[in-house]
Amino acid sequence: MAEDKFEQAVIDKLKSEGWEYLTDYSGVTVDRLYDHWRDILNANNRKRLENTPLGGNHE
Repeated sequence: MAEDKFEQAVIDKLKSEGWEYLTDYSGVTVDRLYDHWRDILNANNRKRLENTPLGGNHE
């Protein structure tokens, strides 16, 4: 139960700092989280990556 309270406290703090809680990513696999993070990195660094997206191998 303490873990649930800690998790909620972290979520509340991040939301208070302007972060958005994405319920679509709650309870998903680690692979899906890696894919989402890679998508963000690719989108935010498209020019630096010279339009060559980062690959999907995250092992």
